[in-house]
Amino acid sequence: MQNNSFRQDINGLRAYAVGLVVLFHFGVFGFTGGFIGVDIFFVISGFLMTKIIVSGIEKNQFNFWQFIISRANRIIPALVFLILVFTCVGWFTLLSQEFKDYSKHAITSLGFVSNLQYFRESGYFDASSHEKLLLHTWSLSVEWQFYILLPLILLLVHKLFKNINTLKALYLFGFIISFGLSVYISQVNQSAAFYLLPTRAWEMMAGGLIFLFFSNSNFKSSSQKSLELIGFGLIFISTIYFTGDSVWPGYNALIPVFGTFLILLAANNQSFFTNNKIAQFLGNTSYSVYLWHWPIVFYLGYFEQQNNTMWITLSIGLSILLGWLSYRFIETPTRKGLSNLKLTKSYVVTISYLILPSFLLGLIFLKNGMPQRLDEKTFIISSQSTNMNPDRANCHAANTNKFPECIYGGQKIGVIVIGDSHADAMIRSVEKSLPNKNLGVLDWTYNSCPTINGIQRLGADKNYSCKQMNNFRLTQSIKYKGTPILVINRINATLVGANEVKNNIPKDYITKIHESYNKNYQEEMIEGYIDTLCKYAENHQVYVTRPVPEYDISIPKTLGHRNIYKNTDKISIAKSEYLNRSKMAYLAQDIAVEKCGVKILDPTPYFCDNSKCYADKKGIPLYYDDDHLSVYGADQLIPLFNSIFN
Repeated sequence: MQNNSFRQDINGLRAYAVGLVVLFHFGVFGFTGGFIGVDIFFVISGFLMTKIIVSGIEKNQFNFWQFIISRANRIIPALVFLILVFTCVGWFTLLSQEFKDYSKHAITSLGFVSNLQYFRESGYFDASSHEKLLLHTWSLSVEWQFYILLPLILLLVHKLFKNINTLKALYLFGFIISFGLSVYISQVNQSAAFYLLPTRAWEMMAGGLIFLFFSNSNFKSSSQKSLELIGFGLIFISTIYFTGDSVWPGYNALIPVFGTFLILLAANNQSFFTNNKIAQFLGNTSYSVYLWHWPIVFYLGYFEQQNNTMWITLSIGLSILLGWLSYRFIETPTRKGLSNLKLTKSYVVTISYLILPSFLLGLIFLKNGMPQRLDEKTFIISSQSTNMNPDRANCHAANTNKFPECIYGGQKIGVIVIGDSHADAMIRSVEKSLPNKNLGVLDWTYNSCPTINGIQRLGADKNYSCKQMNNFRLTQSIKYKGTPILVINRINATLVGANEVKNNIPKDYITKIHESYNKNYQEEMIEGYIDTLCKYAENHQVYVTRPVPEYDISIPKTLGHRNIYKNTDKISIAKSEYLNRSKMAYLAQDIAVEKCGVKILDPTPYFCDNSKCYADKKGIPLYYDDDHLSVYGADQLIPLFNSIFN
């Protein structure tokens, strides 16, 4: 292996890594596995950092603080500048909760713990993650944690054993342990495996193994080309084969990691693939391009242009341009300037870079995103995202075997509401429809729980008790014989899958697990749904609502954004689309009407005309997210609920 001070092959490989990530995030066809670019970066970092640390230790010249400051000088200035820019941009463009979340994410990014924050919030490939302006900083946090722990561990091993072979053996052992963790945790908690250092360290250590075990290898030119070609082949296969649904990292990540391993091992500085002007340019600017591309992806979605080919193309070009400007005017000057300072002074300056912006960001967080920035209409629109049942936290059961049985209104039960979170979203409007103050509404709602006796859920929380809740409802309802029951569910999601989720696979089952929403699955669910409704109908007049129209975007957020940039378009779906999605639910409910006298309450006249269904009324969102009615939206149905008591 060549030991040139500058490796054109590594610099060029960075170009491929950042290119894959950028094309993946912009949704370019053929790059479904482009996220492997981060894995490539990890292997490269592991190789370079292990080389620097071990070489320094062997020569008794390694200085931990010098090493950390050197890394900080490379990473922090461009990151801080990016955060300051988008703090200014966010002031004018982000809604209150978005700006508050942004400030929290920015602080964790500056503290290099954003991977831990995102792990607690959602999975990387979840739709909600794409609404996080600094999501991409998770990988910087993982690398930084590696930069801190690796030298400390290697210094300790060297001090205890003073033997390079022992160090190599323990390093290899650590690689195996981390890989084993990655494989196991990828199967049981993919979000943890994706975001956390223990399950990612093996990728960086794979790069370190090259230096530790192959640093003296010298390959013929033909061998270099063969190794490199195989490596790029593995990366290419990974790019087109893997998707966001692939288990990751785990076993699957071995393919691009080994491909990168082979390219680094080949050390072909004269490679056609890496030693060309384009690759070297992108390699030099790769860090800044990586920093800037994701916020541009975010704002492409913000302006609802994420599927517009022209805007995608322009945005990719803008990412490269801003990356170059950042590299030219931020990265390079600050790195050179800070490297000329004494260690202590450089340390103080670097810490100042982190602390000063954090004060501003902390203020934004404490002030709840500074809602006074927004005009009154935008504030009213965005506030609908929290306009839900004020007693939801205490009365809407979720992942528990304790059922609160809250009563809204008077103590004499006038109606029992049974269902899931869609029922919770409407229950206070049912209360408002009661004919007198002596009557109350009994809340028997349970989150993500279809009203189907015997139903269970794959992969649910250990405390998820939907089956028990359905049993409880049926056995306890006899106490209220003759009291009307209103059943409200997101039944479409049960029968045909959630509309906002790609590649739906049924999680619910009664007697048999199904791998798709096929005819057998739907027949079993429909039969269970009808039977459950009819069991209630033996002692109650049962009312059931038709499904409400569903969307795949946050209505308050999208309308709030549109109001900021003066787009007056309404959010709607074709009524035919709604009816087509709901046909199985309509079929089941119509059978229940014929079989046991269930009565239908249809919300569509309140939300739809003959051709379209609308997500707002008079510019105010009817939903607090993409499919749950806000209090304002549910209140439109009070005349409908009145019919229960007429």
